[in-house]
Amino acid sequence: MYRLILIFVLVLSGCQSTPTPDAGWIAFGNGYYQLSDTWPNQSQQLLQQVIWVNQQQQQQFIISALLQPEAIVLIAVSPLGQELWRLNYQPDHQLQVSGIAPFSQPEFAKSLLAQMQMALLSTDQVQANLQQLTLQQTGNERSLFDKDGKLLLQITNPAQFAAGQKITITAAMYSLQITTLQQDFLP
Repeated sequence: MYRLILIFVLVLSGCQSTPTPDAGWIAFGNGYYQLSDTWPNQSQQLLQQVIWVNQQQQQQFIISALLQPEAIVLIAVSPLGQELWRLNYQPDHQLQVSGIAPFSQPEFAKSLLAQMQMALLSTDQVQANLQQLTLQQTGNERSLFDKDGKLLLQITNPAQFAAGQKITITAAMYSLQITTLQQDFLP
């Protein structure tokens, strides 16, 4: 009986000392991307038209994106002006999401944010956050591969988000077409 209790205590204490994965890491295939929980570039606000398509549906909405060191905030609004979903990502990987599914589901929201960061940040900034993943850029196209060479994500026209620019993100389950309508730099 004492041995059983001792084994239970050792197993329990071993579980408590096992490190848990950082909340900022997102799995892609059999690799990981660490979300940037602050905007590393000049603070700005973007107004973007987004067309999101998966196998069952297509949604069109406008995103107001506030990108600054204190937080990354995305607010999606329907063409009629109704708020659809909101994502607020702050230092120490604090995530708050609300709104309609699947955008309000934390794992989906983090994956979407990771893909948007991979599309908006420079190649060097993205590569610094990859683990067991490879990012290749050829011309105006970026491709994300896992360690086995499987294509996970394709981004056309990355890091081009001035007004009038269009970025396309193609993932396994959906695609995003993002057109910047307005870009305002903040002090």
